[in-house]
Amino acid sequence: MMEKRKDIYYKKAKKQGYSSRAAYKLIDIDRKFPILFSGMRVLEIGSSPGGWTDVLMERNPANLVCVDLSAGKGSDFPINIRGDITRDETWNRIREVMGDGFDLFLSDAMAHTSGQHDRDHGASVNICNAIMEHCNGFLLPGGTVVLKQFQGDMTGPFVEKYKKMFRKAYITKPPSSRSESSEIYIIFSRFIPPVE
Repeated sequence: MMEKRKDIYYKKAKKQGYSSRAAYKLIDIDRKFPILFSGMRVLEIGSSPGGWTDVLMERNPANLVCVDLSAGKGSDFPINIRGDITRDETWNRIREVMGDGFDLFLSDAMAHTSGQHDRDHGASVNICNAIMEHCNGFLLPGGTVVLKQFQGDMTGPFVEKYKKMFRKAYITKPPSSRSESSEIYIIFSRFIPPVE
């Protein structure tokens, strides 16, 4: 059954011209929690192989900055940055091209999986923490963050830690995600910048 479903999304992506079946995860998320709109300014983290980028480009973003360890080079739009999102130098490069800031952080990033759930869960939480720690100064007031994470015992405390920075927080698993995977998507919406 899983292979059949995988084939359905794979074939659908090829037919509709998406770079990967992951495009449908973003489509599913947007259908349930409308987050995409024309003119939005987006930071996409973990952008390779490009399924989410394809969907974003269909929505006519005003700014789209794509970050990945294997990001391509030379594209004027979207802007591609090859870098590790857990490193300060990557955020410094993002700052140079972000304009006034972002309406949306989107992360489908994941460390190389080991097959050991606790290790993979911990690695995913580390990536999510690195992103959330940069909301202030990069994410515009009222902005939204969508993060992939392998669900585990740190997921609850992670959501509790950061939801105070937003008006709403949700956890979802898109229908296009594989049922046997522990991956979930955490959505924080309506960012409240700290008062200085």
